[in-house]
Amino acid sequence: MNIQYLVIPISDEKRQRLNYVCNILDITIEKFFDTALLEAQMEIISMEAFKPGGPFGNGGEQTFKKDAD
Repeated sequence: MNIQYLVIPISDEKRQRLNYVCNILDITIEKFFDTALLEAQMEIISMEAFKPGGPFGNGGEQTFKKDAD
């Protein structure tokens, strides 16, 4: 099975809050999202945000290539 990762840019404060919750629950962040998806508490409702100019659009840059180098 191929593993796919979803990358969502968030603020440091939100990341710290998510880390705090996961630490309290004694689970990893990956497990948190896996469980949310499996329990249908989270779903992908639109790809609109990933289009150029959207909040998660990267302006046409392929930053993942820079990260891999």
